[in-house]
Formats: sequence, structure tokens, C-alpha cells
Amino acid sequence: MGDTEGKVIVVDDSQFIRYLVKDILEREGFTVTTLPDGRALLACKDLETADVLLLDVVLPDTDGFTLCRKLRMHPELAHLPVIFLTALETQDARVRSFEVGGNDYLVKPIHPQELLARVRTHAKLRRYLRELEEKNRKLEELTAELEHLAFFDALTGIPNRRSFDQRLAEIEANHLRYGTPYALIVIDIDHFKHYNDALGHHRGDELLQSLAQVFLRSVRGGDFVSRFGGEEFVVLCFGAREEEGLVVAERLRKNVEERSFPHPKSPIAKVVTVSCGVCGREHARSAVDLFTRADRALYEAKKRGRNRVVAFEELQERAWTAKERDA
Repeated sequence: MGDTEGKVIVVDDSQFIRYLVKDILEREGFTVTTLPDGRALLACKDLETADVLLLDVVLPDTDGFTLCRKLRMHPELAHLPVIFLTALETQDARVRSFEVGGNDYLVKPIHPQELLARVRTHAKLRRYLRELEEKNRKLEELTAELEHLAFFDALTGIPNRRSFDQRLAEIEANHLRYGTPYALIVIDIDHFKHYNDALGHHRGDELLQSLAQVFLRSVRGGDFVSRFGGEEFVVLCFGAREEEGLVVAERLRKNVEERSFPHPKSPIAKVVTVSCGVCGREHARSAVDLFTRADRALYEAKKRGRNRVVAFEELQERAWTAKERDA
């Protein structure tokens, strides 16, 4: 609470009571603000930062019970300790004080030691509650950060392998239930090991970050880009068949080439390029098979010299042509 025991607001229509309470509490290190009525309390700028409110039941413009009920309607004042002050010691008054949200009850004339004991107790509870709220806030921030780390790649900031697996399962379930098509693009950075060897892993990390942004800008609005691992990335094209996935992949490949990231060890025009394999769900038996076939298409793209896109359907056509020739 800083250099004081706490901040206390005293609301009482009696100037004598205000001065008395102020004197008792300030002698013990509390910071005290005194107010004469409910209107002054509602206009008080220190209300939200107060640690304890001492509130007279009988006020010239309202009553303490009504005022307390109004205060409790504001979320920031929901946990402000309210101690009622009254000259009436009746069971009904005590019960009502708690019904409207009061925390404690002091009967006039005020006894200094009792006043101090009750104010100290509630001020400490208020401090502990604030500390708990701050810890909970930090815990929520940490939880959110951990959740982000669990599903996003720490280097590139885009979804990671775990996030991809989850998204693929969701899209596959949608496909099985409604027949919604989708396509998978598997991307590999050409000669990335040579890039790292020539320029260092730090530059390699910077390249991965830059390429992730190129990929994000190259796909359609509903497409899902993820870093699968190492220099390999994947794109899920929701609502697309292989032909449409092929268009997305070619645009992505072309955008990377046009960015002209220097690659001193690449035999392909000395710039960074990517190879892509594409497969539509219509050409696969399952989600696992889809990935296997897209990966086979990627392997074929690299086999043909890299910096190109190959679709799985093209491999099928070549296989049938070979069979017909052999026959």
C-alpha cells in the first residue's frame, strides 16, 4: 500500500465524527478522506482506489444502505470493504447492512481500538485481494502465452505442426460429413541447407520468417498456412479441389522467386526458390493418404530440378501412360 497503511474514505454528516475518525486513523498511518454526504462520495475520484469505506447509515441526501447498493452495481467497487457507522444497534439494521453488500458494522460512539482493528483487518483483506487479482491476471497472460506457444511456431509466428494436425482433422471431419473439398500443398525451400552453410543459421532463421510472410500473402483468405518443421511448410486450401490448389501453389512459388532473396549457393539463378507438391482430397483415400500423395508430388518437383509445382494427378496420368506403353 505504499508508505501508508491504506486509503480510507469516511462518509458521515457529523463533522465531529469525521474529524474523530480521521484523527484516529491518521495517527496509525492511514490516509483519510472525509466526505459529508452521498453526493460527495459518488463524485469522489479516490473511490476506486480506496481500501476501506466507512459509511454512515443516516445521511442528509440519502441513506447508507441505498448508497452501498448503488456502489455494488459497479464492478470496480464490488469488492471495496464497506463498514457501516450508525447510532442504532438493532438486529434489523445489522441484517440489512449485510443484505446490501456491507462487510462490517460499527456502532457509535466509536471506540478507537475497535475502529482500528476492524479497519486494519479489512484493509489487509483488500490488499490480499488485489494481490490475488494481479497474480490471476499474470497467470491468465502466462496461460495465453503458453497456449500461443503450443499452437504457433516460435520463430515465424505462424501456426505450427500441432496446429496443422488439429486444423486438418477439422477439415477432414467437414469433408466426411458434408463432402466439402480441400487440397493440401506441401512446400520445401530449395537448397536450404546450402543457404545455412553459406550464410549461417541466423540468416537462415531470418529467411524462414520472411518466407512465412510471403506464403501468408500468397494464399486465399480461408487458406491455412503452417510451418510443418525445418524448411517445410504446408497450406490447407479449404473448399478447393486439386486444380485450385495448384493455382495457389504456383502463385506462391512465383511470389517467392520474384522476391529475389539472394542465395549464393543455389544453382537456380542464385535466388531462393521453393518446390511444391499438391494433392486434392478427391485423389486421396484419407487425410493421411492425402499428405503422403502431396509429399510424393513434392519429391517429383525436386527430382525435376526444383522451383516448380507438381500435382499428384499429373503423377497418376504419367503412371497410366507408362502402363499403356508397357502393355
